[in-house]
Amino acid sequence: MTSPRKPSTPAQLSASLNENHVRRIQSTFWYVDDLLKSIEGLTHPDPSPFAHERPDLSQDESRLLRYFVDLARKRMLAALDRLGIPRPEHNLSARRGVSTALLFAEISLSELNAQSLRGSGPVGPAAGQEITALSSDLQNLIRRGAALLREDENGGLAERVATVGGPVGEVLRRLLTLSTDRGLTEMRTLIAAAAERAEATTLDVGVFGRVSAGKSSLINALVGEPVLPVGATPVTAVPMRVGRGSHSVEVRFRDGKIEQVPLGELPGFATEEGNPQNKRGVRSIEVTVPGVPEGLRLLDTPGVGSLTSSGSAQAFAWLPRCDLGLVLVAAGTPLSRDETALISGLRHAGIDCRVLLSKGDLVEQPDSERALAYIADELRPVLGPDERIDIRAVSTRPGLTAGLDRLRAEVLLPLAGDHARRATEALQTRLRRLVSLAADGLEGGPPASGAAAIDFEKERGAAVQAIEQTTDALAGSGRRTLEDAAQAVSAAWVRGEDGAAAARTAIVLACSRGLAAIRELVDRTRFHASGETDADGRRLPPLFDPEFLDAIKTLAPPRLAPSLFRQSRARNAVEPLLPFLDDSLHRYASRLRAWGEGALQELLPAAPAPTADAHKPELAGLETLIAQVGIGEETPGSSQESSQERTPQNVS
Repeated sequence: MTSPRKPSTPAQLSASLNENHVRRIQSTFWYVDDLLKSIEGLTHPDPSPFAHERPDLSQDESRLLRYFVDLARKRMLAALDRLGIPRPEHNLSARRGVSTALLFAEISLSELNAQSLRGSGPVGPAAGQEITALSSDLQNLIRRGAALLREDENGGLAERVATVGGPVGEVLRRLLTLSTDRGLTEMRTLIAAAAERAEATTLDVGVFGRVSAGKSSLINALVGEPVLPVGATPVTAVPMRVGRGSHSVEVRFRDGKIEQVPLGELPGFATEEGNPQNKRGVRSIEVTVPGVPEGLRLLDTPGVGSLTSSGSAQAFAWLPRCDLGLVLVAAGTPLSRDETALISGLRHAGIDCRVLLSKGDLVEQPDSERALAYIADELRPVLGPDERIDIRAVSTRPGLTAGLDRLRAEVLLPLAGDHARRATEALQTRLRRLVSLAADGLEGGPPASGAAAIDFEKERGAAVQAIEQTTDALAGSGRRTLEDAAQAVSAAWVRGEDGAAAARTAIVLACSRGLAAIRELVDRTRFHASGETDADGRRLPPLFDPEFLDAIKTLAPPRLAPSLFRQSRARNAVEPLLPFLDDSLHRYASRLRAWGEGALQELLPAAPAPTADAHKPELAGLETLIAQVGIGEETPGSSQESSQERTPQNVS
């Protein structure tokens, strides 16, 4: 009688299989698991209304099938173990998978509009407007979902807020609960930033701007040595913070790993060339050098406006984490939407902002002054009629650093010398801003119904289209506007007056009609959204006031000019203005369109009115808690500083 055969061990079985065998078994199990996932979806108690299959399974059948799926997976795992094949590893991030799915959903919805549908045949105006509005509303919903994933990659927001103690923690926890219960997702990024800053011992100065605007060069000049890599091509790939201390570099990765590297190896982690598209998974880089003023950290961010969106996304994500924002704009170029969005984002977060005209050495003094005035004009629609912002020219070239020296002496060193008190005030400002946002969100009541949101999107879409048509017509109206100016000059000559003032008035009037049309479109849409217009002038549109108008000095009436030739002479008198007028109209139309579309984008669909004082119980007592921040406790940055000399260090 033969003895029973001894079973093979997993190691023996594994040794008899080659790589192709293992790969075939794994791929088969993965495919089977995908099929089991589809079975799970079909047995879900609340299936998707877009499912192709009819929900004709009974509850008992569904329950038994889910048991079968679970049993099949356990058997497949046991089979892998018996064969000595490693179990599947969870190498892919669920967060990234959801983010990618939402991105593809938004892209797909953005391509669903009346214009794209016309490729398949004519679309009626009403149906086209309805479809475009539906697509826009769904895109807004998808963006809100994507915003939740951008809070942080290292742990959930609730866990981080739970670790914050004292009055700050109490305020943040109540606001976080409120944002979750009421769907105020736009608050969560600011809550995360406040939680991070609650434990900070320094003030963070963020440096923002376009690609190759000179951000890294500016920081190098401020700390007095070439610490950060610079170049003519986009360099900074991940955010870097430069603090005070001995020379060191600490690289923090997305998986939580922290690595100390020599300063000379920094480009391999921080630059687009050494770390393209951040393939090394770097989350942030902390650099310390002796030249940074005590109590400050300088934040170098990836540039905005590049062909890839990852750098811009990181730059905007770091906006609310700063205590002061320095936005660099290039001399001689108009402000881009990204630059105005940076400034607007800092203001939205309640953060002080300064605008720096970078590479100021490339322009002469008169041109520099005109550039500063031009930037101030460009920012009026962003800032509002009564707000001002500090705009100054700086240069990092040796011998031309007077503007940089003033920035250091007037802005940075005063911050460093009093950073403990200012850190507490900055934190209180952040918290009050959050309470204000919560009150605004609650004041709007519950979200608008789907039907109301769609109707509003149709109204907004029609307004955007009308703004495009109006500004396009304005940009191409140079010849027609010049004809109006010629008629005004001729009429002034009949009265024996100089025609220069009449020409200027006619040109400005033509642009004023375009401005009034855009303003009416925005106000009408705003009224439909909330029942109110922008009567307080909170966000004024740009005015048409180009420099060439001041150059029209004199258009004196001709002597003994017959009426037959007066109009012809008036045309000849204003004809040299045409190239300047065309250029100014194109620039103004672009600014006016950006203002109109931006004002419309800020509008939200009308929501049901809340009950009287509905938001007060949820926000009651928060101001009292905010006022207690820093009282009876060690303020941020106060430890170790009392024994040190407060005199700011020379960082040049």
